[in-house]
Parts: sequence; C-alpha cells; structure tokens
Amino acid sequence: MLWLTRHAGSPRVSARRPEVLLAVAALALVGCMGSSMKVSTDYDRAANFAPLKSYSWRVEQQLPNPLNAQRLVDAIDANLKAKGFTKVESGGDLTVTYHAATDKSVDVQSFQSGGPYSCWGGCTTSTTVTPVTIGTLIVDVVDGKTNKMLWRGNATDTVSGDPKENEAKIQEAVHKMFEKFPPKA
Repeated sequence: MLWLTRHAGSPRVSARRPEVLLAVAALALVGCMGSSMKVSTDYDRAANFAPLKSYSWRVEQQLPNPLNAQRLVDAIDANLKAKGFTKVESGGDLTVTYHAATDKSVDVQSFQSGGPYSCWGGCTTSTTVTPVTIGTLIVDVVDGKTNKMLWRGNATDTVSGDPKENEAKIQEAVHKMFEKFPPKA
C-alpha cells in the first residue's frame, strides 16, 4: 500500500497517499459515467412559429432497427404534443422528418502509473483501444406549405449494444432537442 512517509533525517516526502489515489480514481469513474451526447439546434430566425399548431410526418429514411424507428417517432410525438402541437395524418402546418447515420470509431484510453517524480524508479503504461459506433440523429421541421426548412435538431452519441440504453439515449436526445422548441422570436 502507498503511504505518506518521511524518513528520519531525510527531507524526502512521498505524496502517494491512499486518499489522493482514491479521489483520483473516483473522479475518473465519475467522468466515465457522464453522457458524451452532443445536441444542437438551429432555426430560421425570420420564421414565425406562433401560428403553427399542427404537424404531420414525412418519413424518408427508416432506422435499420424498426423498433428504434418507432421509439424515435414516439419520442418526437410526445415532445411536440407537450408543446401544444397536434399530429395530423397529412397537411400539417409543419412537416417533421428525421435522418440517421452511424460511423465507426475507436476510443483510446491510456493510463500511466509510476512514482511521484514522473517515471523515476519505473513506470508502466496501459492502453486500451475499444471500437465504438457513433450515431447521429437529425430531426428536421419544415413549413408544411412552402417546404422551407424552419428548424433542425442534431444529436450525436455512442450507440450501445444494449437496446434499453439506446432507447434511453433516443429519449434524452429528443428531449434535449425540443427543450426550447418552438424558438421564441
């Protein structure tokens, strides 16, 4: 075990105390648990959203997993309903559509352990390379009459192998996107 030591007659003090190492490990663990999701929105600054009350769907692209496609549509429907919009089969004031894509990437994590004076006395470095899939979801809201783009939401995050986790990420992404929808003029 590592400790704070002071040798008699020696000015050398070791800073490797167990509580410091425990705090660093806890911070690293908390950092890993945080969401890596990035969400952004943009909109036509000249658009007047006030008279727009209904929406309909135009699905151009389905997600590869039809269950996730339905979860996405349901999440968007719930968020728009909460904002006072009414879903209609066709001819809505707004038309909603989504696009999705995935990309392969790698996550590289390195951890170096050694003495308090860099690698004096020896050190080791551990590196892990993990393949990850990054998913991007784009939701477009266009004027139902003019087909002019009015608003876009964009979310990017890792895709999990766990369907429950992916469902939670869909819910979180859509909620964050529509948090300030419709934009105030």
